[in-house]
Parts: sequence; structure tokens; C-alpha cells
Amino acid sequence: MVNNSSLRTLFITKEVPYPPIGGVSLRNWQNINIMMKYGPVAIFSASNWTPKETYLPGVELWHHSNVEIQRSGWENLERRLWWLHPRRHPDADWSYSSTAARELDELIAKFKPDLVVFVEVWLYPYLRIVQRHKCRIIFDNLNVEASLFQQKYASVQDIKSKIKVKIQLDHLKSIERDLSQKADDIWVCSDNDANLIKELYGQVAPTHLVPNGINVAHYDGVHSGKLSPPSGLEDKSRNLLFLGQMSYLPNTVAAELLINKIYPKLREIYPDCRLLLVGRNPTPLMLDAAKKDAQIIVTGSVPDVRPYLAAASVMVVPLIQGGGTRLKILEAFAAGCPVVSTAKGAEGLNAKDGEHLLIKDSIEELVAGVCQIWSDPALGEKLAGCGYELVQEEYSWEAVAGRVEEAVKVPLPSVSNGRFSRIKSSVN
Repeated sequence: MVNNSSLRTLFITKEVPYPPIGGVSLRNWQNINIMMKYGPVAIFSASNWTPKETYLPGVELWHHSNVEIQRSGWENLERRLWWLHPRRHPDADWSYSSTAARELDELIAKFKPDLVVFVEVWLYPYLRIVQRHKCRIIFDNLNVEASLFQQKYASVQDIKSKIKVKIQLDHLKSIERDLSQKADDIWVCSDNDANLIKELYGQVAPTHLVPNGINVAHYDGVHSGKLSPPSGLEDKSRNLLFLGQMSYLPNTVAAELLINKIYPKLREIYPDCRLLLVGRNPTPLMLDAAKKDAQIIVTGSVPDVRPYLAAASVMVVPLIQGGGTRLKILEAFAAGCPVVSTAKGAEGLNAKDGEHLLIKDSIEELVAGVCQIWSDPALGEKLAGCGYELVQEEYSWEAVAGRVEEAVKVPLPSVSNGRFSRIKSSVN
């Protein structure tokens, strides 16, 4: 067992984890904060842009590489020829450069981490760098990406496109399998994902359930009613909310279902209802819908989603594809907002239909579910109350810290007056 006073953790990610906006950064910031309780944390991030942030609260060391400006002409050529190498993939190459690899090597030598956490399979090209050092490697697999890829492109019909998709899928499986086998441990968001990894790749590293969680206290202002909605949205009685990065394909499909199918049917019943699509990178279809209908609000990126949670009377999650678990549902639970979701949207969460949320799968059922909540305030209050209890008990940072204890086998920090504090652990 590693002594918790000396445990040093390095996260490797393509997302800057702060401020935590969106599913990946919310999970990263959760795990970063939990690991800070065991010792110093460093972060190496690599992407094709330079963040405005220069400081991450509580993080001892942070290095960001803008690979877009680092790559040589030869490296850019190699990226276009990814298909010639069985363990190259365009999405994995996106966050890699040889310069960034050298910078990572130097950071590891300087920070001397005990644990290195690869956040998502897309950081696979840096594996060989980490393997040079004596570090325990954790693969935090937010989604089983090969399965997600298959869901996205199952309907491709064009022969040329089908060939390209098949090559990409084979390469993706190759790198996801290799990282799953060479890591010392794998963290997954749900038991469904753990089973899927074993089904796809057979014998892999030990798998540990580290659920997506949230800092429940962060939403206290919404839950208590003290936080005000944005100007113009104060009347929340018929406000329908969907959160997420809108360019992410599962969210794009869900948002377009809301615009084209669900919202129009609700407008026929409740002419005063509004649709709030809150999240970065809205598509042209979404922006055009907002121009044509003043009761469709498309925000783009916002600094804080809580005012929009305060404005919502129902969160609707009409996802029909995707993986992992939905932080948007946990945010709604913490905010005291009732949820109507498809089974796919609620997948991986220990949430029961009729107790914590309503699970509806067809367009007609989703519309009926929203109408149930709007016509029966007592039902909405019951769902919101049970959802809040569930997120506190199983998906708060404090609850997830217990899962991390099991995964890394170090003494568990507990909570005293809402803050982490050291306690003795029974883990041996």
C-alpha cells in the first residue's frame, strides 16, 4: 500500500479540466480533487489550442502543450498516413506531437509521480513515454470508445465511407485493447462499461468502478431556490432543459429530436413552453431554430450552468446513443430538477423509473412524461427529492472517494463539515 502522505498523481488529458464545463472536465476535476487528498497532483494537457487559464486551484504542477503549433511538417504528413499503422488513429494523433512527448518526459522526471492517469484512450500515443518511468498506470476509460464508435456509424451505407469506418474501428480497437492490457488498472464509469471491456478485449487489467460524480454542495443555491435564473427566464413553470456539448454526436442527435419532435408536440399542449439548449458548439440547425422561434433558447458556451438549472422545471435527456454515465442527470438531481430520460440516457446510473426519474423511450412517451410532471407538481417534487438523495448517497465526490479508495488502496479522506479531512483507514 502506498503511504497517502507521499502519493503523487499525474493526470494526462486532452481537456483542460478547469473550469469544469462539460462531462469530461467535470469527471476530471472530480478525480483530481479526490486525488489531491492523497498527495500532490500534477496535470499534463495536450490539445490544438492554448487555454486562457494559467492556474488550476490546488494543482502543484500544470503543463499544457499546444500540439498544433508544435508539429513539424513531417509529423503533419504522418498524421495523414495514420491508416498505414495499426495503432494509429486520427483522434489519438490529434493531441500528440513529439515535442509534447519530450515535455511530458521532462515533467515526469521532475514531478516523479507514483500514479499516472490516462484520461481517455486518445492519450494512448504517450504510453511509451510513461512506460520509461516507474509509475503505476491507470487508464480512466470514460467511454468504451470502440463501442461508442460502432453506435455512431452503424448506419453508414456508402461503400467508401464504410471502408474508412471499418479501418478506423479496427485501429481504435487495437489501441484501446493495448492500453487496457498494459495499464495496471482501469477505471470505468459503470458496471456496464466494465463488462463491455472484458467482452471486447478479454483479459485486461483489473477494472474498478469509479462513477461519475459531482460536488453536490456546488448546486446548493439552485436546490434551495436562492440562485436566480437568467434574466427573462424567471417564470420556470414550462422551461425544458437539455445540457451538453452540442457538437458531440449523441447530444446533437438528442437536441435535434427535441427541436424537431418533442418540443413541437409540447407546444401544442403548452403554448407557453420554452426549450433551453445549454452548452458549447451548437450546430447550425440549432442556431437556425432559435432564430425562427423565440421560445427556443440556444446559449452556446456559458460560464456557469447553474442559473439555467434554476430556470428549468424539467430536464429532458432523449439520448439514443452514447456510453459512460450522464453527468447532466446528476447535475439535475443535485439541483432538485426532475428528469425525464430514455433508458440509454439513464444507462449506468442506479436510478429507478418512477422513483428517481421517469424513463421513456419513444417520442410520444417522452412528451407524456414531461406532461405528467407539468400537470402533477407532487410527482415532480417526489422525483426531485429522491433524485437528490440518490446523488448524495452514491454520486457525490464524498461517495466516489470511497470507490477511489478501493481502486488505489490508500487511506480514505472523509468529510467533516463539508470538507475532506484525514482519518484512519481499515484498508490493508
